[in-house]
Amino acid sequence: MKKKILISVAILSIMCIVFAVLTACNDSGLDRESGQDKFGRNYGEVYNIDEYQSGVYAIPYEIGDTSAMGKSMIGSYCYDKIKLAVTDGEYTLTFYCKNTSFSDVKINGELGQSIEESGMFGYKFQISRDDLDGSLAMTGKVALMNRDVAFSIKVDLSKCALIGNAAINKDDVESGNN
Repeated sequence: MKKKILISVAILSIMCIVFAVLTACNDSGLDRESGQDKFGRNYGEVYNIDEYQSGVYAIPYEIGDTSAMGKSMIGSYCYDKIKLAVTDGEYTLTFYCKNTSFSDVKINGELGQSIEESGMFGYKFQISRDDLDGSLAMTGKVALMNRDVAFSIKVDLSKCALIGNAAINKDDVESGNN
């Protein structure tokens, strides 16, 4: 009996340490840009994504459709912002995880394209503008539990911070605005 209690305490301690380390390292890398883009917008400032035809934004989101423990767990495994690249009416959402303990992220049952950039692990999805107005149904695999968890995210479109230029499009190259 004492052995089981000691093992449980050890596991709980390890989980608390991992959570503390992940919380301390919550630099999502999404806020490092400075200066202005080709439209004269300042990086780091909040803009309406519908006013310009391109841009890359860091957007906070709220976790829903899961328990309080699920929200806490997802919050500890994932960054608190998504990246949204807007190019000529196309929307690419990237959902970032802090490490590979949370993986195989899906939106509406479709697995995102796995990427790694600036030391972050992410999943890219092509979405529509209308998708951003509602909650996005998601799942992700928790390695420690070896199971998928279901949740949703609702992005806060009133807080779209500009962090970069979207991919250069054909019209920019032709007009010299790159």
